[in-house]
Amino acid sequence: MAIKFFGNYLLDKGNLTAEQLTQAVEYQSLKNLSLGEIAVRENLITLKDAETINDKQRVLDKRFGEVSISLGLLTEKQIEMLLAIQKKEKIFFGEVIVQKYFISQELLDQELKTFEIEQQLESVALNEEINALDKDGVIKDSIAIFQKLYSRIVHDYIKLVSINQKCVTREGLIAHQKMRGDLHLDFALQPEDAVSLEISQKFLKMEFNTIDEMVVDIISEFVNVILGNIAVKLSENSVKVDLTPPTILKNEELKSSEYLTFDFATTHGSLTLYLKL
Repeated sequence: MAIKFFGNYLLDKGNLTAEQLTQAVEYQSLKNLSLGEIAVRENLITLKDAETINDKQRVLDKRFGEVSISLGLLTEKQIEMLLAIQKKEKIFFGEVIVQKYFISQELLDQELKTFEIEQQLESVALNEEINALDKDGVIKDSIAIFQKLYSRIVHDYIKLVSINQKCVTREGLIAHQKMRGDLHLDFALQPEDAVSLEISQKFLKMEFNTIDEMVVDIISEFVNVILGNIAVKLSENSVKVDLTPPTILKNEELKSSEYLTFDFATTHGSLTLYLKL
């Protein structure tokens, strides 16, 4: 078994149909609003204010509440209120599929228990693999920062599903960037087209339907943001580095055999992270 989302697990076991899974994920996404979306809804800030906070978050790697307070847009008391609203309104995937009568509560409890045990075992195995490969925690920090920024910018779930999986056909544009200085790190990200479009839509708050020049630029900037945050993390340990401009590579231009590869699953598709130290 591999790491996966609970909905895909139920789909594979025949407990959900593909249509039911899509309906449940879309419903959950509509219901579970970000803190910024709730703040705008409650008329505490404007949409422009929320976008300003989100832009600052990408650079500062801080939570929405921290940034909004530092900018003087929200108070600590308002953030506490917003967090309470978010917690009260949060709906879990299991609740959705029971409410919609896609699955019984009894079967949900049974499958969830089995799923959590199996996924925990897979997660432990992946962490052990990362620890065996890691050099001074750089890999672990890079993965953690990437996942956090993806979730923060795209408002989507993301899971590491495999490491160095061979003979896999990966598709999508590849954004590549280098870090040089006290530490050398080559970093590349290859999202499937659907994921690239979703990142672009959330990044610019615009609709994208095809992989055009603007999408390519956004994915390059997305990689630049991630590597910039990794550089900031390294600087906290007095590691001095500089970044080269990001470039777009073709599949044949990336010598993947020289890299550690980390495959991730999201609700919009797959993406692969390549790291070379």
